[in-house]
Amino acid sequence: MTTYIGVLDDQWRWLGKPPKIFNSSPGVERTFCDHCGSPLSFRSKNMSGVMHFFAAAMEEPEKFAPTLHVAFEEKLPWLKLADGLPTRVGPDYTKD
Repeated sequence: MTTYIGVLDDQWRWLGKPPKIFNSSPGVERTFCDHCGSPLSFRSKNMSGVMHFFAAAMEEPEKFAPTLHVAFEEKLPWLKLADGLPTRVGPDYTKD
């Protein structure tokens, strides 16, 4: 399980040296720190126009409150979420 922060492309930019890019599957791009290997972001062509940043890579991740759970059907059976947030089947929350 991971927490991503989705940001529209025109609302963010890399400061300093851009991270390394790994194309993990067709249409999927992941970035990571070339110094320590930490994952930084995820982008899918199916959800074009949005970059997904790992909350764990943020300096202050608590500033980004969740708004929904995606790919909810993939959660492990022991995970119980009682926050009342909406859920989506599959990873693409950009289309209804």
